[in-house]
Amino acid sequence: MSDAAVAGTAEKSPPRFIRALKALRDRRMAAMFLLALSAGLPYGAVVGTLNAWLTTEGITPSAIGVLSIVTIGYAFKFLWSPAFQAAHHPFAFLGPRRTWLLSLQLPIAGLLFLLAFSNPGENIGLVAVIALFAALFSATHDIVLDAWRIEVARSEEDKDLMAALYQFGYRIAGFVTGFLALLLATYYGWVVVYAMIAVMMLLSVAGTLLAPEPEIQTGPGSTRLTFQARIPERERTLATLLVSAGWIAAFLMIAGFVIASFTQVPAPKGGAFVSGQGPWIVFLTVLMPAAGALILLMRHGREPAEIIVGPASETRTARVIRVVFRSIFDPLMDLIARLGWGALLVLLLALTYRFTDSVWGSFAFPFYLDDRFGALHHTMADVAVASKFFGVLMTIAGAALGAVVISFVGRMPVLVTGAVLAAATNLLFADLSRGGMGIDAFLEWTQFADPFRTFAGWAAQISPEGQGAEAGDRMARLMIAIAGENLAGGFASVAVVAYLTSVVNPRFAAVQYALLASLTMLIGTLGRPWLGAMIETDGYYSVFVLTFWLGGIAVVLSALEWLRQLRMAPGGPALET
Repeated sequence: MSDAAVAGTAEKSPPRFIRALKALRDRRMAAMFLLALSAGLPYGAVVGTLNAWLTTEGITPSAIGVLSIVTIGYAFKFLWSPAFQAAHHPFAFLGPRRTWLLSLQLPIAGLLFLLAFSNPGENIGLVAVIALFAALFSATHDIVLDAWRIEVARSEEDKDLMAALYQFGYRIAGFVTGFLALLLATYYGWVVVYAMIAVMMLLSVAGTLLAPEPEIQTGPGSTRLTFQARIPERERTLATLLVSAGWIAAFLMIAGFVIASFTQVPAPKGGAFVSGQGPWIVFLTVLMPAAGALILLMRHGREPAEIIVGPASETRTARVIRVVFRSIFDPLMDLIARLGWGALLVLLLALTYRFTDSVWGSFAFPFYLDDRFGALHHTMADVAVASKFFGVLMTIAGAALGAVVISFVGRMPVLVTGAVLAAATNLLFADLSRGGMGIDAFLEWTQFADPFRTFAGWAAQISPEGQGAEAGDRMARLMIAIAGENLAGGFASVAVVAYLTSVVNPRFAAVQYALLASLTMLIGTLGRPWLGAMIETDGYYSVFVLTFWLGGIAVVLSALEWLRQLRMAPGGPALET
């Protein structure tokens, strides 16, 4: 054997799947799982469990749709993500990233405890305020957590594995805020439920204590690559002021609508807000900064240059402009410089990929529990078993399947497959809203009918109203629909997190990932008030058929992105990674 052959054999790396398994022994992975719990608990408590509580209090879908606007912080967290781009905390006794995580986890736990005693049937305004602040703190926690996750990753395998663990921990949090919450609410009431979630939030702080601090640090006097080094100060100042003003204006629009929704009588229409101010918000927060970044690249080139951070001669105004420009424009210019026209495809894919999940998520519990508009009218115990026990297991199975398939074939085939499955499974719920004849035919054709209905009938016994063969049939239909949707959702979640992580520069993890992750929820969040009104006028069946067709947009875009990645040449210049 030649020396070259021996060297080639020695240098051959283990298969991707083996490298991923070895990475599991790292404490970063255990910390990732616990930190994912701390991210999923407040989201589940505010977006899911709270809507079940509201439904049992007789709140209508349109009112729930308006109330869900308080979670808009998840869709617009990139507005304040620049404040967390640099790893800095005034009291960084655990390191800046870890101290921020702890500083956010503790008040979230306190707010969830307050929510337990809020009595939404009589104090809907108080519930909205608590939920709003819990969502804002939780969205900020996500910014810091995503930055930490990307900064501590050492390889592509690390990124994909941590994305899978993030989804796994998030779904376990869904089990707590779903199955356990609904069962406890059935027998002990909602106060016990939210007290339990608050305690679980405190326990997840262990992830922060276990997590290592990222090695990426910055400080005055160091040098750094930045696009602003080639841009005249006057242009930098003008661009920074325009974008900052646009983001402030968008934030005020959102805040004004949320406040008016719970202080004005009658409350403003959610649909009018979406159609009137929604496009302006998207323009001011996403399109205008992206267009500005593109113009600056075209005028001054795609090559970054070195700049001294915090020189002694720098004035206070110049320092503020430098920091804000770097926080807003450098991440966008880096993304466009690296991806070229593909940056537009990435933004469109982020906007549309999770639309079918995010837009109807607020109405899942009303669909299961209510008896109006084609809803199913199950008991909370039925839903706890079918959706939040069996369903969470299916989501975890889908996430695990996605992680395994990614380790063998890569993320892009999984991304396309996930988009197809996420769209198609909406038809299961459309069939369910019409009586489940299609699901019944599937059960009979596959010979699963008897064992599955036996298992579903046993599960239905938990409910005091769920006795007999008819209850078993209803539970079987519900569990089949939920199994399909949650398997697809878990599979797609791993794919999109891994994909978005792959296009982010670790130097700008806080802003770039916050922007892309926010876009995955933006259209769905803004569309909830409109969807709530559509449910009351056209019923759930029409909504599910519509979301199926809208899901096809993500299928086309993900296929185009896969094709772009197959054909693209080595990327253009980018800031140091």
